[in-house]
Amino acid sequence: MKKTTLNSILMGIIVVLCISICFLIFCIVKRPRYIEATQSETAVIAEIPESPVSSIAKEGNAIELPDAGASTTEAAPLADTMRGKTSTRVNIRDRASEDAKVLDTVEEGTTFEIVEVLDNGWTHILYEDTDAYISSAYVIITSD
Repeated sequence: MKKTTLNSILMGIIVVLCISICFLIFCIVKRPRYIEATQSETAVIAEIPESPVSSIAKEGNAIELPDAGASTTEAAPLADTMRGKTSTRVNIRDRASEDAKVLDTVEEGTTFEIVEVLDNGWTHILYEDTDAYISSAYVIITSD
């Protein structure tokens, strides 16, 4: 083969490579770098055990509702202990705050006893026989 033919082939390969590199750079520059979210999303997952009243209603039996005018000052008795588990890997903290000290990081499905579900988005739990807190967004309340 002549030198001029070999040079022409190599120059053609170089031109194709340069065009490919320019195309890739253009694609990288134009790709979206982030997705804009207008609202933050949080999910709360809770398993609610079926009550005897709802199972009776499913069977088609009539249910007598309490009088709307009657005052109900007594709260329904809660179960002795509520149990929960984590919906994902999550931090266990010593106070109900994101700034609180992290006691431990637990994996998805870790079970614990729930002491109280707080209104501020935190759940007071007993973890390894100590008072601790976990974000309610990552708690699944279980019936066992």
